[in-house]
Amino acid sequence: MKLNSVNREQKDLRVIRKDMNHELPIFATENYLKSKSDEYGWFVTDDFILPFTIDKKLIFKRLIFTTDTIYLNKSLTTLEEKEFLNEVVSYCKKNNICDFIFKAQANAIFNTYPNNSEHIEWGTYELKLDKPMDELLSKFYARDRTKVRKAIKLGATVSTTNDVEKVYKNIKETFLRQQSLLFPSLSYLERLKSNLNDNFALFIVEHNGKIQGSLVIIYDNTRAYYLYGGSIRKPITGSINLMHYKAMEYFKEKNLDYYDFVGARPCIEEGSKYEALQKFKSRFGTTLRMGYAFRVIINPIKYKLFTFIVQSYFKLKGSTYIDPIDSIRRCHEQHTNNA
Repeated sequence: MKLNSVNREQKDLRVIRKDMNHELPIFATENYLKSKSDEYGWFVTDDFILPFTIDKKLIFKRLIFTTDTIYLNKSLTTLEEKEFLNEVVSYCKKNNICDFIFKAQANAIFNTYPNNSEHIEWGTYELKLDKPMDELLSKFYARDRTKVRKAIKLGATVSTTNDVEKVYKNIKETFLRQQSLLFPSLSYLERLKSNLNDNFALFIVEHNGKIQGSLVIIYDNTRAYYLYGGSIRKPITGSINLMHYKAMEYFKEKNLDYYDFVGARPCIEEGSKYEALQKFKSRFGTTLRMGYAFRVIINPIKYKLFTFIVQSYFKLKGSTYIDPIDSIRRCHEQHTNNA
């Protein structure tokens, strides 16, 4: 086990680069982290664990937390977590770990945030799989229950598949139709499948042999996470709702506790794709769990240059990019100005 040296100010904080000997949520496992980056690790104390990856491009080092803080002691408080996060930021600055700590992955919902960070509220829609499937269906919005039943009547079928390329093409088509370049690469999905093995699932819904939509889900012993989804331009009525319903049934049979739709913004511009997606997630009888997301800019010049390059690239490709934290803060400002 390789540990970085620590000083007295950082208490018992250390960075582990391999061989993490704890049972961890799926987003914190080495098999997941190495699917994301060649450089990864865990910030660790006796009380907390926080996994990360580092994305190196050109002159930039961007650190991304892959989940929120993992508590090793249930009696700990958010004040103690904040102290831990402050130590992590201090460690990153003193050891030149990264140029900036980017917003964590969408699944990460922190209880608090470090001092002097740019932070926003962030959440997720989750469904507790503690009832029979008929009862879970009864919690769907009435119109969505009707859609599920209609899809079944029309002959839509849902199945798992090993055809990563088929799912990738469907997801890519969906993102490009929405003028978004943030779809996963085929090689990334193949790495996830290879590294996660039995904790990776692909679903497709078909009608008359033609794909209508797809799902990419990873899971651990307690929770299934909806990572990516796709659909054709005009899927038959209810087919996408049915696909999620059958995925819920699949994970309920595996005795998981939650089906997590991953990511919810507290402020969304009217008419945006995020508004439509969030409304979709909310109609499955889900509960909204809220917390925080944050970023820490260690090198402001590099961060501004990085943002300029990313935005310019998206513009050249006929798309636009705005960091989720900036987007939500702008949304709040617009609502305040219009009040």
